Amino acid sequence: MKQPNRTEDDPAARLAAIVESSGDAILSKDLRGVVTSWNPAAEKLFGYSAAEAIGRPIAELIIPPDRLSEDDDILARVARGEAVEHLDTIRRTKGGQLVHVSMTTSPVRNATGEIIGA
Repeated sequence: MKQPNRTEDDPAARLAAIVESSGDAILSKDLRGVVTSWNPAAEKLFGYSAAEAIGRPIAELIIPPDRLSEDDDILARVARGEAVEHLDTIRRTKGGQLVHVSMTTSPVRNATGEIIGA
């Protein structure tokens, strides 16, 4: 008899497996800009492990100083419930290299619909 696969039976586990295996950098942050999740592709792109990134402000990790107001604007828009789609911008790796990225930022809501992050 085939044993059930956890991801087949649990939509949350299935989604987590998709994020973990994605080739795209996927990360989340709270409304203060503190990193709450960081997938392996984000590790590869930016050079920080999930353990190094989670719990730290995104601004001190990957936002170049001249782009800080851009990130503030993104967080303000997300807090209003807006998505920021296909923004071409520049981010910084752990080693200080600047990389061009195209990013989409969407609101993350809790079970009651309150926006809790991006």
